[in-house]
Amino acid sequence: MIKFFRKIRQNLLSEGKTGKYFKYAIGEIVLVVIGILIALQINNWNENRIRSNEETHILKAIKIGLEADLSDLKFNEKSIQSSIASANMVIYSLEHNMPYEDSIPYHIGHMMFPVMFVHSTSAFETLKSKGINLIKNDTLRDEIVNVYYSQYSFFLKNESQIVLEVAERALRELFSTRFEESYVYDFNAPKYNPRITPINYEALKTDQEFKYFLKSFKNRLNLFLEFHYRSRLIKQVEALILSIDGELNTKN
Repeated sequence: MIKFFRKIRQNLLSEGKTGKYFKYAIGEIVLVVIGILIALQINNWNENRIRSNEETHILKAIKIGLEADLSDLKFNEKSIQSSIASANMVIYSLEHNMPYEDSIPYHIGHMMFPVMFVHSTSAFETLKSKGINLIKNDTLRDEIVNVYYSQYSFFLKNESQIVLEVAERALRELFSTRFEESYVYDFNAPKYNPRITPINYEALKTDQEFKYFLKSFKNRLNLFLEFHYRSRLIKQVEALILSIDGELNTKN
């Protein structure tokens, strides 16, 4: 093809058709430029297609992770709600001078049963490695970053400070002189049946320090349930899943 164009130029020059030669040369340059532009356009189209496919793959992976996180949050929500009910049962029994029942150790054990948010960030870490700007939708990108960077960090920090550290300290400093032992589980039972058996149940009825802890810890659980679980993280994860669904639908 190059030899063909060169031959045409040589013929025009040999025939003395300089004007036609320049016109032809300009036309040839234009054709070359158009070819380059077309090649660049095709290359850009391929790159955009590849990035779009990567974005779709990442969004689907993030959605799967969020759905697993939401399932864990919903499970923990029910578990904490049950722990609060157990705390109320123990408080009622002590304050109303109820006789000891075999269910008491299970209610105390369930109240103190540690609940932790188990979450997945692998898809988000992959997104960070590829570049956050892979997500073209600015609003969706900000929403993803907010949930993983801000909301998860805020939640986990409060989970540790409001519940887990307080429970662990109480088991170590308060329960050690009032109960036989902690972390007693039946691993063959569906919910492990955690139990903490009092050394002297009757003494707990007039133990103001212990009753104060029961009421305070119940309030902490309730705060964590209503504010951190229900009012914040669960709603935000659900909203992000819907936003990702909407973005994926626009790509189909």
